[in-house]
Amino acid sequence: MLANTLAAFATLALVSAQSCPPPSSTTPPPPPPTGTVLHPNGDAGKCLDVQGANFANGTPVQIWDCNGTPAQAWTLQRGAGKVKLSANGTNFCLDAGTNPGNGVGMKIWSCVDVPQQNWFYTGDNRIALTGQGFCLDLPSGNKNNGNRVQIWQCGTGNNNQVWTTNVIRRRYYRG
Repeated sequence: MLANTLAAFATLALVSAQSCPPPSSTTPPPPPPTGTVLHPNGDAGKCLDVQGANFANGTPVQIWDCNGTPAQAWTLQRGAGKVKLSANGTNFCLDAGTNPGNGVGMKIWSCVDVPQQNWFYTGDNRIALTGQGFCLDLPSGNKNNGNRVQIWQCGTGNNNQVWTTNVIRRRYYRG
């Protein structure tokens, strides 16, 4: 009787193992980033980008072809506030350094309450360093990939300081 019971369990285990599909070896892609992309002077093909998608203090901020990656997803709003990366798990802000001046290259840095991370997105689409007279600037209007953005004295009619936005819409994937 014990032999018959063991044989029945062995058969049941074999049938169960054969009827269960193997675990999936593929995982669904991660959802796309959410936030806002910033375009220099309305050029929807170019975006403000964290160099090499390296989310670390001091990484330069540049212009690059728009590619939909978290390195190009920012959070900002009209008026005063921070220009912050939207990537999940990051806490990095656009940073003008401790000595802002004409030609200072932009970078990301951990978000803290310091003047070099306080920006004002104006009604005429400029991103100004609050109370300091400098604006986010595309040097010489050069939109070549890798051109590091800077700050420069804000000037009315300076198209190198115009930044337009597009909101990134989250799409859901079915697994």
